[in-house]
Formats: sequence, structure tokens, C-alpha cells
Amino acid sequence: MAQPISHLIIPDPHAHPNYSNERFKALGRLIAELQPTTIICLGDFADMPSLSSYDKGKKSFEGRRFKKDLEAVRDAQEKMFGQVAKRAPKYQPIWHMCLGNHEDRILRAVNDNAELEGTIGIESLEYDKFGWTVHPFLEPLILDGIGYQHYWATGVSGRPISGENVAKALCNKLHISAVAGHSHVLDHAERTRADKQKIFGLSAGCYVSPDYVEGWNMATAAMWWRGVIYLGDLDGRGYYDEMRQITLRKILRDFA
Repeated sequence: MAQPISHLIIPDPHAHPNYSNERFKALGRLIAELQPTTIICLGDFADMPSLSSYDKGKKSFEGRRFKKDLEAVRDAQEKMFGQVAKRAPKYQPIWHMCLGNHEDRILRAVNDNAELEGTIGIESLEYDKFGWTVHPFLEPLILDGIGYQHYWATGVSGRPISGENVAKALCNKLHISAVAGHSHVLDHAERTRADKQKIFGLSAGCYVSPDYVEGWNMATAAMWWRGVIYLGDLDGRGYYDEMRQITLRKILRDFA
């Protein structure tokens, strides 16, 4: 009998040189225990504060270095993949990385500074080296009937589908099962299409350090949901038989 299809969704981890990466060790241990067939990261695995345009020129920007950003991303991956290999050496899942707007800071930096072309790029993050299949920013990954993307755009404006009822909006606007990161909040909605296929919309939260507080998120960090989502026994048409919302707090308590 074939192994049931399962997805583990890692939302917006934001590996940052100023915050501990120990949560990635715990996540690797969780992955080794659950052994989903596929792992999908919704992007912003790398925070890349050295390329932020939000507070460039401010005192808080002092000391930021691209090299430190890369070291934080590499360390996070080494911790996570290392624990998976150590605890489940024969386990070989499929890894997908949907790039987010924080990774896209690299491409924007190259676009704004042509002299950087060929010296830095997405490859600097070494995602392919660790085994991720990398999907460009805002190019959707459709997998087993479910659409994954860092965020989904609405209308001709191209702005992210967001708001208090983002999951409902994903269902109503896209008409497929769709998962997004970006907003860092947890929201879930279900619908049944005219063809009787059940679909869902999911804003999956984030996997950010509990200590992560920057100038841009001081007013909103308390609203964030931190954890990962497990979808089990997928039917291949966009629906599941099991959904588990596993908080970062539980992961750190049980797997640290």
C-alpha cells in the first residue's frame, strides 16, 4: 500500500542573525517524528535585515551585514536538516521552498545596484544545496490539488489577499484550496464548490522566534500565530482527512 500523502507547512521562519535558531533543531526533530511525504516552506525563511528598506539610515540599522544574514540562514538549515538526518537517516521527503518578499530583497538589491549582478543572488542562501526545490516569489506551487504561495495577489492591483478573514477571501477569490504565509496570522475557512469538491483557505501563521521584535512589528507581533501545520491523508484533489496546528510553544517544549 502506498504511503498516504501528507504535507508539513512551515510558515515564514525568518532566520535572523540577532535571534536564536534553536527552534530549527526542534523542528527537525518534529519532522523526523511525523515524517510527512512533503515539506513546504511558505518563504521568508531568510529575514535578510541588511537589505531592509524599512529602517535603512536609522540608528537601528547600524551593524547589519549581508554576510551575517547568510550565516543565520545557513545555520538554521544546518540545525533543521541535521536533526532530520540524525533521527531518521532513511527518511527522504520532498522539500519545496516558495520564496517570500524577504528573499526577494536580494533580487531587488541587484536590480537597484547593477554592479552586484553575479556576486549575490538567491543561490547565496544555499537552498538548493540543502535539498529544497525553489519556487520564485509569487509563482504558485500547486501540489496535490493545493496551491501554495507566500501570498496571493488580488485584482489588478497585485496587493496581497489579506484582512481579518483572509482564509475566506482565499476561497472566494481563488476557488481552489490555497495556503498563504506573509500575514503571520492563523486563519482557516472551508467551502464546497459547485462540483462538490471541498476546498479550504489557510493563512498559516509563522515560525518566527518568540523573541523576534523589530521596529516594524512592535504593534502587531502579539497577533501572530507561531507554529507549523500538518495536513494528513490528502485526497490529491485539494482536501485532507487530518489537519494539525502545532504551536511553536509545543514544539519547543516537546522537541527542544
